[in-house]
Amino acid sequence: MRHTKQRTARSWTRTQVLTIVATGLGLFMVFLDALIANVALPDIQRDFGVGESGLQWVVTAYSIGMAVFIMAGATAADRFGRRLLFVVGVTVFTLASAAAGLAPTLVLMAIARAVQGIGAATVTVTSLALVSAAFSDDDERAKAIGLWTGVASVATALGPTIGGVLTESVSWRAVFMVNVPVGVLVLVMTARYVAESREATPRGFDWGGQLLFVVAVGSLAYGLIEGQKAGWTSARILTLLVVGVVGLVFFARYEYRNPNPMMDVRLFRHRAYAVGIATIFSGFFSAYGTLLVVTQYFQNIEGYSPEAAGLLILPFAFNIMLLSPIAGRLAARVGPLPVARTGQPLLVAGLVVIALGMPVSVAVVAAGLFLCGAGVALLATPVTALAMSSVPVDRAGMASGIMSAQRAIGSTFGFAVLGSILAVWLGRSLTADLREAVPDAAARRAIAERIIQEANPHAYPAEIGPGRPVPGASLEQRASVAEIATRDFIQGCQVSVGFGAAVCAVTMVLLWTVAGSGAEPRGSR
Repeated sequence: MRHTKQRTARSWTRTQVLTIVATGLGLFMVFLDALIANVALPDIQRDFGVGESGLQWVVTAYSIGMAVFIMAGATAADRFGRRLLFVVGVTVFTLASAAAGLAPTLVLMAIARAVQGIGAATVTVTSLALVSAAFSDDDERAKAIGLWTGVASVATALGPTIGGVLTESVSWRAVFMVNVPVGVLVLVMTARYVAESREATPRGFDWGGQLLFVVAVGSLAYGLIEGQKAGWTSARILTLLVVGVVGLVFFARYEYRNPNPMMDVRLFRHRAYAVGIATIFSGFFSAYGTLLVVTQYFQNIEGYSPEAAGLLILPFAFNIMLLSPIAGRLAARVGPLPVARTGQPLLVAGLVVIALGMPVSVAVVAAGLFLCGAGVALLATPVTALAMSSVPVDRAGMASGIMSAQRAIGSTFGFAVLGSILAVWLGRSLTADLREAVPDAAARRAIAERIIQEANPHAYPAEIGPGRPVPGASLEQRASVAEIATRDFIQGCQVSVGFGAAVCAVTMVLLWTVAGSGAEPRGSR
């Protein structure tokens, strides 16, 4: 049997190999941009002369655009053709990248980033559908999806490193312009080597479902991102959060009754499928939300440069790159669930090590990232294969859309929620803990707000000096503020990452409630 599988693996056609290369390059490009701009933010701030809160939209506009339009891309791909929509997505993404790199104002850059996200959503769902359609054999599809998953995860992990190198050696504009030649190469390869595929019986476009999905996810994401700045109890934030939750409920009811839904919620009746989707969401929520927190820890606590901070994340990327293809082969041999049940505990363990290691040393945090990378690799590939093998090929667009939506939405909400937990912790602890070092309430509040706004415990000197909230501070007072701010910041990072570990622990338990070793036999559907 082993000999047969090896022979099959060697029999991949040239078209299949080049399909993986073309779609993989497109996927690498769009996932790279999820975090690549983070390390360029200080340079962007200096050029445009804006505050930190405005800069945050350079990152979040991309994630929101990707999250809210990903299901529309899947539906359109099934109807009009997956290769066609892949080409459209790459074209939109490439043009928007050029617009972001040439943007004369921050507002235009944020708009370009949102359009990038829309293109990225289309590329993400169509690339997985094209790979799935290119392999009719379940085992070979699992291996191919392993490569696909590895490309996406490694690209996200390498974003800060590549962004740091480009920013320091060229310019922050190169962070966006680098996508242009890559996008052109992907378009040429796709036109020559990738075969078209579409749903056998095209469905109508679900305008009502898409509108509800955009409103619900967009409102939730916006509310979570802006909550700390605007105030969690403010009318605007409460309205956004309520609209988001109610919108999701109405979306589920609408899709259940719709004969041609963009998201067939009946798929969630199958426990293995539902748990798989929840596992992917929680994994990307926790892992990539933690990457954002850890990047701030490396730069703002330990004082590493953007390039060095990116390099410290390489243990995460290395393990994903090494183990994702192996996870695909293991899933083909023993079934997806046993492999996923190995990966999820590794991910939880890695998050716990990171949280506990932050007060200890960078080496311990790097070891936790190494475990997280192993966990994501052994988890994402098998669970993706499980979901994709649970539907026929002519529903691959919807299946990949639902799966990819969890990756995009999970990452988006991971950035928003874990970042908000850190901000809320700092907001509550700093004001109280600084009471003795900074007796004046107004000065104390100004220092805390500066630290929270810049996510940096060393940002407080901007509030100390002549004409500032703390006009004359002794060296002892400055040292005390620095010590308290650093301690509270580390504790906030620990709470944030610990929350991510708890979320993953829940789905780790759920994985053991799923019977069998993998997906249902295809003939049973």
